[in-house]
Amino acid sequence: MAGTTSLRREAITNHAIGPTLFKITIPMLFALVAIMGLGLVDSYFIGFLGTEQLAAIGFILPITFIVTSVALGLGMAISSLTSKLIGAERMNRAARLITDGFYVTAGCALLVTVLLTLQLENVFMLIGADQQTIPYIIEYMHAWLFGTIFLMFAQVCSSTFRALGDTKTSAVIAISMTVINLVLDPLLIFGIGPFPELGMQGAALATVIAVTISCFIGLYQLAIKEQLLLAAIPKWRAFKVNFNKLIEIAIPAVLANAIVPITAAVLTRIVASFGTDAVAGYGVGSRIEAVSLMIVYALSSTLPMFIGQNLGAKKFERVLAAISVSFRFVLLFQLVVYLLLAATAIPISALFSDDLEVQNAITWFLWIVPISYGLGGIVVLINVSMNVLGKPKIALYINILRLALFYFPLAYIGGQLYEIKGFFSGIAIGNICAFILAYIMLKRVLRETKTSLM
Repeated sequence: MAGTTSLRREAITNHAIGPTLFKITIPMLFALVAIMGLGLVDSYFIGFLGTEQLAAIGFILPITFIVTSVALGLGMAISSLTSKLIGAERMNRAARLITDGFYVTAGCALLVTVLLTLQLENVFMLIGADQQTIPYIIEYMHAWLFGTIFLMFAQVCSSTFRALGDTKTSAVIAISMTVINLVLDPLLIFGIGPFPELGMQGAALATVIAVTISCFIGLYQLAIKEQLLLAAIPKWRAFKVNFNKLIEIAIPAVLANAIVPITAAVLTRIVASFGTDAVAGYGVGSRIEAVSLMIVYALSSTLPMFIGQNLGAKKFERVLAAISVSFRFVLLFQLVVYLLLAATAIPISALFSDDLEVQNAITWFLWIVPISYGLGGIVVLINVSMNVLGKPKIALYINILRLALFYFPLAYIGGQLYEIKGFFSGIAIGNICAFILAYIMLKRVLRETKTSLM
């Protein structure tokens, strides 16, 4: 076992739980800020090219999100399985699994690239792109597709380092993507200095170069420093076993990720019945929500690794303690966030719009919805923990039931009864109901896991 990996494992399986979780989560908070900035950078510079080019990016984002979701699902599968092997000090098995995971990722990247290339125009026409935006979409995607494998490898590298407990390198990969993209975008889009003016193609190439460099940073670290990428081609029987394990987690994880844009689309459709002012207010509220829950998302990227390594080390009491500490922290932190948002809701709403109706919608959003962020954040943590606990399908079922039984019906009924205030209340109550369901499922899975370790 490499010395640094051994030291990280020692901290994760033996040191004080709260401080250790804090130490490994902070780098991921910076990584999340960088990831959020990656899309904003492209949109900002492309906005100078014109409205049709910016509209093209609006159509491109859902498709690139699907590709990213596949990579995130594979990364989650590799991370969940690897963390347990590292906790059990089975580094040879971990190296074989990681290597096989990259083979699977390469196959998925190739499949995605071929399918999109063959049906590119049809795919975007299907989601509503018109003849004015299609040329810009094609121009961007023809360049972007060259980087599919590097994008997916970079995501998987980042997840793998989290499994090792090395969140700093994981954060470096994410941050380097955004910084390189930020530097290259204006140079390649507008042709500054010796660079050619490439417009939409330049934006795509900037992203491809950024993810490629970040990818090789990660691959170098894994192969040379950690020695966890094997040169030997796997035997089919062993590869098939790892393939089945990875896919068992990856498919539900990808589907769970896909639910996120579906939720946003349906809720936007419901709120649209209250008028464009309500849609604008809800849109602003949703962006504030993403920022408000960043610490939850950062913790959701490190808690599964902490659970996995301690499961591998057969330290179940530390698993329970980590879950308890995380839940209490999220409840307390999000309560503080709610109080701050509620107290400043009116001035915040004025920052985003001069329209009184839009301000009213933003204010009611901030007074009602964030009160449920603590319980909603715990649901996020439960879902990601289910993967490392070996129950990825339960995480998917929780997400589906959360939407089908709680979010959509309660938001719709609340809207019908009390308009926009009722709609926001329905979302908040949906978070509370989802927490009850997820917590019951977690208790059951933890009992089963404890029994299996005895």
